[in-house]
Amino acid sequence: MKHVYFLVMPAAHMLDLAGPLQIINSLPELGLAEVRIRCISPAASVESFQPVTLTNLQPLPATLPAGAVVFVIGSKLSPALMRSEAWRRAVRWLQAQSSGRQDALTLCGVCTGTFLLADAGLLDGRLCTTHHAHIPRLRSACPATTVLENRVFVQDGALLTSAGVASGIDLALHLVCEAFGEDAALQVARDNVVHFRRFGADPELSAATRYRAHGNQRIHAVQDAIATQLRAPITLESLADEAGLSARHLTRLFQAETGISIKQFQIALRLDRARKLMTGSRWSLETIAAECGFGSVQALRANWNRHEDQPPSSLRARRGLRPQD
Repeated sequence: MKHVYFLVMPAAHMLDLAGPLQIINSLPELGLAEVRIRCISPAASVESFQPVTLTNLQPLPATLPAGAVVFVIGSKLSPALMRSEAWRRAVRWLQAQSSGRQDALTLCGVCTGTFLLADAGLLDGRLCTTHHAHIPRLRSACPATTVLENRVFVQDGALLTSAGVASGIDLALHLVCEAFGEDAALQVARDNVVHFRRFGADPELSAATRYRAHGNQRIHAVQDAIATQLRAPITLESLADEAGLSARHLTRLFQAETGISIKQFQIALRLDRARKLMTGSRWSLETIAAECGFGSVQALRANWNRHEDQPPSSLRARRGLRPQD
């Protein structure tokens, strides 16, 4: 993700643009990744719906580099906008950029930006979502598309769509997580004082992000310390010293902020790491147990059996993996 474009239309919603733009722009600001960001439009300036005039927008590029990401920003939909020359130019441009590519262009429809993707014929046979007020309209306009409701965002391969407004932030954080890892996404989220959010129907997050939906920087620092020392034993006293709290106060505060105990969080991280190694390597259980900080294979199995319905051997067999010593 080295080149990110934000396609801005007349009557654009400011938060649809500002939310994901702020998240992506945090990557170079925090020194996490070099990302070139461009705001593009069929017009050099547009009046947003809020209203704010956006000027010095770059023209629609003739070609996009490999690995490009395009955020299609939502606007206040109106018949006049959808009949306008700007709309037609944007549709033609999306069609041209999506056809005949060697790579899969990553397209992100924010809120009603999904309707531009629909008019370009890029939603047929795909899963998507949009702002809840426009779900029936999108279903009617795109009968070949499966439009999901009650979702913050939906990913179907290189096509991502969000429910709009603040959910564009969640979509952008998800992209950061996929491209640069959970640690980078967490740094960006914390710098912008936001957290990972999901509705019940969305895929469950890993332990590294699942218990981070709080704003307590001391507890975040403790979680960071646990995550970076999974292989080594770590004491409650050392964590309390790092947080500048008593052990008893830290224990209570950690439970209140995350909903689980420090030990449960550590085990959840270790099990997440074990799952990744079991499905992504041919390491023996002995090696995986040591790599994840479990004292023995027996300790790994005991914790595994409390949280999983199938043994590690079944999980590995489904992936066609046989452990090698």
